[in-house]
This record gives sequence, C-alpha cells and structure tokens, in this order.
Amino acid sequence: MLRLAKLGFLRLTQGTGISRLISGSAWRRHRLLILCYHGVSAYDEHEWSGLYISPETFRRRMEALASVHCNVLPLSDALRRLQDGTLPDRAVVITFDDGLHDFYQVAFPVVESFGYPVTLYLTTYYAEFNRPVFDPMVSYMLWLGRARQQLDWSEVFSTPVALDEAGRENATEAIKQFALRRGLTGIEKDDLLSRLAEHLGIDYQELCDRRVMHLINPDEARNLAARGVDLQFHTHRHRVYRSRERMFAELQDNRRRITSFTPNEPRHFCYTGGFYLPEYPSYLKEYGMLSATTCKMGLCTARTNPMLLPRLVDTEQVSDLEFRAWLDGTADLLPRRDVEMSGGQLVEEQLATQ
Repeated sequence: MLRLAKLGFLRLTQGTGISRLISGSAWRRHRLLILCYHGVSAYDEHEWSGLYISPETFRRRMEALASVHCNVLPLSDALRRLQDGTLPDRAVVITFDDGLHDFYQVAFPVVESFGYPVTLYLTTYYAEFNRPVFDPMVSYMLWLGRARQQLDWSEVFSTPVALDEAGRENATEAIKQFALRRGLTGIEKDDLLSRLAEHLGIDYQELCDRRVMHLINPDEARNLAARGVDLQFHTHRHRVYRSRERMFAELQDNRRRITSFTPNEPRHFCYTGGFYLPEYPSYLKEYGMLSATTCKMGLCTARTNPMLLPRLVDTEQVSDLEFRAWLDGTADLLPRRDVEMSGGQLVEEQLATQ
C-alpha cells in the first residue's frame, strides 16, 4: 500500500512538472546521488538474485542519466565538490561492489560507451584465487538445481532438504556453516562446490569456463584501471572484524593487491554487505580513508558523515519511474524504511557461535 502511494505521488510530480522544478533547483544542486550496483547478468543471474539486474535494465538506466542531463562525476571529485558547494546540476556517481566478472564482461562496456566515470569497490581474495566465489555460488547452484525438488547429501545434511525457496535458503546457510566449522581453504571450498554440483546434476566445469560467480582476475583489473576505472577498498576477503587490528590487517591486504593493479592510491571504502559497526567510521578515518559508502538509501549532502554515505542500490525491483525520481531528487523527499543490516561478514560472531 505504501509503495503504491509513493508511485502515485511520483506520477503526480512528473505529470505536473514538479519533478522538473526539483531537478533544476538549488536544493538538488547541493545533493549528490551515488548509485550502487552489484551484478549485471551475463546469463540468468537476475532471475536468481535481486542484487543482479538484466543488461537491458542497466542500459536503460545509463540512457536515463543522459536523457535528463545528469552530470556523472568521479567519486573523489564529486565528494570534494559536495563539500565545496560546487556540484553541477543533477550530480551522480556510479559505483559497483565486489568486482564480479560480469562487470568486466557486460557492465563496463556499457558504462564506457557513455563515457561515464565509474568506481569499482574491489574485494581481492577471489581475484587472485580466480575460482567461483563460494557463498553466492552455493546459492546460485541450488537455484539452478531446483527442478530436482530435493537434495540428498549426507555429508552435509542429516536428512534430504527441499529445494523450494525456503529450503534453498536453509541449505545455503547450512553449507556455508559446514565450510566455516571445518575451516576449509579456498581450494577445499572449491572442491565442495564441485561435489555439490555432482549431487545437483550440474556441469561445474562449464560454469567455471563461463566465469560464472568469478571475480575479475589481476590482468582484467589492470586493464580496467588503464581504461579509467577507479579501484577502491572493499576488504580482501569480504570480511570485517570488531578488532581494530584485524580490521586494519584486512584493509592492508586489500590495499596491497589494489595498488598492484593501479598506480592510484585507494582512499575510499565500501562496507561489505552494507554492514558496519558504530566504531567503524573512526577506524576508517584513523586508517586514512576519505569516505565510506553504505547500502542505506538517500542523497548525500555536505552535512552527511563521509564515513556513512548513503547510496541508491539499484535493482530490478526499482521501477523506471522510481529511478528517474531519484535522479530528479523527488524520491528523497518521501519516507522510506531503513534497510536492515546483516552481520554475515562479521567473522568473529560467526566463529563464536560454533
């Protein structure tokens, strides 16, 4: 009901010209929209996960930026101009999280064709160990094998598990916990994925050959950096810690890899899974970060804490009308529910429950 009311309001603002007035106002000029993307489907990934969008939707979004004359800025430049009060009309920054191969294969060629700058928050463990990222690959393969209706795998499950939506979610968590309890290495987790594929009747090698759920590799990272992509922090292992020392070590591991891919020193961070603890902003400032982005929705102003920057996480569930309203700034005037953070990347808490 609330969403229908919001859509009705947005249609009204567009139909009456109010959104056009807001779009060109000084109020919008003092606000920055940071867009967030995770994956753009190379195959059918957007049918599996809400964090993926289709190539058609993504191209339509990039066309919308051009059609309403948004000024797409590099992240560092945009944040400096936000503080200086010198943003141009309809200022936008484009960011991608993680560095999945589909960014290289599908998304970046589209971004590049429009001449837009883009920031890639790159997690680096699976860039070096270039095999499928374990957690999302478990979920994706269970989705691919859902026609089997149940999975009988006594090594992991005490009884067969259903492969309906709820069953797949439980099975994904059980497999992740199985790997965590045993402290499996990357190679051992990859072998576990191969065994899961056998039980589901899936050709695992074919998925690997197509680079499904892979990150970009070091050569691709260097190629992207040479073509102007801004590589920034997203942790090395897609993990965070309560401990300041462990957090700093994780960032240092990430930095060491990123600086081997690009001559530019990374100074901006993206919270993994959008999760952060109250102490993280001070940790990051002490480390030397200039900004950190969240998955909370909203426009940034000069008063926004630079270590807690909101973004619009764009998905297939965001309609074209809503997307345009965020470009105009109209959507920021409406009430919205906070996104609930998941602590899935907080390693100490996971280990403490074992």
